[in-house]
Amino acid sequence: MIQVQNEVGILGDSRDRSDMANEAFAAAVPDELMQYLVKHTDSLLPELKDIWAVNRYRKSGTWTDVFGTGIGTDEIFMAWNYARYLDKVAEAGKAEYSIPMFVNAWIIQPQDKVPGDYPSGGPQAHNHDIWRAGAPNIDILAPDIYLPNFEEICELYCRSDNPLFIPESRAGTQGVANAFIAFGKYNAIGYSPFGIDSRITDPLNGPIPKAYNILSQLAPLILEHQGKESITAVALDKQNPSRNLRIGGYTLEVALRRQRRSNTVPASGYCIIIMTEPDEFVVAGSDIQITFFANTPGPEIVGLASVFEGKYVDGRWIPGRKLNGDAIMLDYHLDRMAAENRPGSVLRLQGGGPVIRRVKLYRF
Repeated sequence: MIQVQNEVGILGDSRDRSDMANEAFAAAVPDELMQYLVKHTDSLLPELKDIWAVNRYRKSGTWTDVFGTGIGTDEIFMAWNYARYLDKVAEAGKAEYSIPMFVNAWIIQPQDKVPGDYPSGGPQAHNHDIWRAGAPNIDILAPDIYLPNFEEICELYCRSDNPLFIPESRAGTQGVANAFIAFGKYNAIGYSPFGIDSRITDPLNGPIPKAYNILSQLAPLILEHQGKESITAVALDKQNPSRNLRIGGYTLEVALRRQRRSNTVPASGYCIIIMTEPDEFVVAGSDIQITFFANTPGPEIVGLASVFEGKYVDGRWIPGRKLNGDAIMLDYHLDRMAAENRPGSVLRLQGGGPVIRRVKLYRF
């Protein structure tokens, strides 16, 4: 792919106020944009639709006639003009080399109050409809995500069939968790830590290289299940130490890995979960434990029929050790566990980097 521009937008003001820009701003909204808005009225994102609604969805007029007076209109004006320019650049590029083109966005930061604090007119999530109207040759509107609300931003950039590609983000352990979430939960096609050529000091055993080794092994399986209800992912920390997920006939209680004797948990953990058969799962991650519960009629307790460590080679599963005993037990007080419909065993992923486990379940 080609990144056509980097974090485009104007800083320091909500719009260009040169003589040429003022003349364009005082003129009528281009017919191409109005036709797009009218055609797609029902599917427009709420951020744009709310601004257009202020003047009762006017179908012609100047920028202020149609969208009202304010910095929101300034930003729409800038987004349209940036999109039109970069569409021409992308169109010329595709004429020479027909591959996907994307633009990346500087995400609005917590301290940013108005357009111009962040690059006004860029492909931020609330500007996507304008960019789609103005730049049909741009295939992906891509977020650069360094903020902690990673999943919230992914949600915004998955709307309206926009493919999720993350061209800049964190490396390290947090970056690994982000990548697993992006691929497993949001159907991402790529995750690129910033400065990977200079910041990955250990090309074999660093967090990102180890994680990408695992993700590469899982790539055929991930691609087979993306977009279906058989794949998901989760990232946890001490503020959010557990989450319940429903997949197929099971509810999964996913939690930070708990030491059986000390009862302590790590600072964070993550995993990707793929249901390959109704009673079989492939799980990859680090510092996570999973307890399975039945959510369909039948025997109430879910046990681990088998748990294998292993790896994928050219898409084929190569099992390693079969895990049992202390490797899967959380609590040996089985009578107490049975009273809670728990088997006392958990699928456990140790820390130190992601590992792959393949588990088969049974009910009793």
